[in-house]
Amino acid sequence: MMNIRLLQLEDLEALSGHKARHSRENGRDGDFIFMPFEEEFAANDGFHQDQRAALSKSTREPGWQKVWIITDGVEIYGELTLVNRPPLPACLHRCLLMMGMERTVRGQGWGSRLMKEAIAWAKAEPGLDWISLYVFENNLPAKALYKKFGFEVVGTTKDRFRVFNQSIDDTEMVLKL
Repeated sequence: MMNIRLLQLEDLEALSGHKARHSRENGRDGDFIFMPFEEEFAANDGFHQDQRAALSKSTREPGWQKVWIITDGVEIYGELTLVNRPPLPACLHRCLLMMGMERTVRGQGWGSRLMKEAIAWAKAEPGLDWISLYVFENNLPAKALYKKFGFEVVGTTKDRFRVFNQSIDDTEMVLKL
C-alpha cells in the first residue's frame, strides 16, 4: 500500500532509484520536459553525503532540507523537497519547493497530498515565512496544482533553458505562509 512519509537516511538508495527513473521520463515517450537536464540522474557518494548533511540540519541552520516521499515501503515513486536555498543565514525565512512524480503516480491526487503535508509543516515551523518554487511554463498540470495551493507567479524568465533543442521558459511562484 502506498503512503506518504518523511524521508529517512536509510531511504537514500531508494530516493536515488526514484530520481533515476524520473529523469528517464523527462521529455521522452510523449512526456513533457520537466527538468533542465537531458542526461539520466546518477547518484554518487557526493549526492548521498550532501543529502545526509542537509537532512540532519535544523531549520535554524543554512542548507536544511525536509523531504516527503510517496512509497510502497520499498520503492519511492514521488517526492517533495523543501530546502533552504540559497543556504544563507539571511534566507532562513524562505525555502524552495521541488517536486518530482513518476508517471505511475501522477493524476491520482498524490501531488495534492504531498503539498498539504509540506505546507502544513512549513506553516507550523517558526521563522519560516515563504515558499518559492520554479516551474517550466509548459508544465500546466504542475502550475495548476501550485495555484490551487495559493502560489502566485512573480515572474518568468524567457528561454531560461534549452533541453532537447527546445527553449523553455521558467516561472517563479511564491507562497506567503
